Amino acid sequence: MSATLQTGWKDQFKYQFKYLSGALGIHALLGLLLIGFSWSSQQTVVPQLAIKAVMVDRATLNQLARQSPAKPKVDDSLAQQAALEKRQEQERKQQEEQKQELLREQEQMRAETEKQQQLTEQRNAAAAEQKKQQQAADKQRLADIQQKQRDAETKRQADAEVKAQKAREAELSAQLAAEEGRANAVNAGLLNQYIALIQQKVIRSWIKPPTAKAGLECEVKVTQATGGTVLSVALGRCNGDQAVRTSIETAVQAASPLPTPPDARLFDRNLAFIFKPSE
Repeated sequence: MSATLQTGWKDQFKYQFKYLSGALGIHALLGLLLIGFSWSSQQTVVPQLAIKAVMVDRATLNQLARQSPAKPKVDDSLAQQAALEKRQEQERKQQEEQKQELLREQEQMRAETEKQQQLTEQRNAAAAEQKKQQQAADKQRLADIQQKQRDAETKRQADAEVKAQKAREAELSAQLAAEEGRANAVNAGLLNQYIALIQQKVIRSWIKPPTAKAGLECEVKVTQATGGTVLSVALGRCNGDQAVRTSIETAVQAASPLPTPPDARLFDRNLAFIFKPSE
């Protein structure tokens, strides 16, 4: 603002100096004309003109310069400069306000973005925690199911073991009872009676081959099913030839089914007897 005023005063000074220079020039021209007219009057008679000269001093010129019409132009320039500066100041303020408004909007957008990001992170964290809890619950439920299955399997095995133990005990008891009954039957002579019945039936079924000799004696091993059906025959020690051995095996097969024992406890799936026909 001070630079503008200083420039205005310089322009005003230049204008006043120009004005004074012009005034002085006019007065000098008037003086020359007066001198010319005076010299002409000496040569030619001319009518006398009444000229009134007015002396103008520097103070008057300065006053005229201050009152000259050019001053409003300087004031108008200053007013225009002030208006321009005011308008520039207003534009600067407006730009500053727009900048501040833009910064506020950016800050608001940043705060809103951070808020949305925090909400998203909170939702993600909550979802992750819920998923973690669900996984833990599923894991615990699976562990409980597996434990129940193990407990049920342990109980089943224990029950099966108890059942098997009872079955073994019952079987053992039955075996003991059977052995005891068999022993009693053997002691009563019933086993010898049962073997004698088998020997007699086999001998009756035997067809004596020509090669059979007196004093024939062969050990016979028989595997039979329940009811006396012969399943297989094998000869052990025997003093007959192959024809005799074959005839004895044939006789055992022909005697099937073998006689039942007088006491059921004497039945043996695998039994042995001596084939010894009379003379």
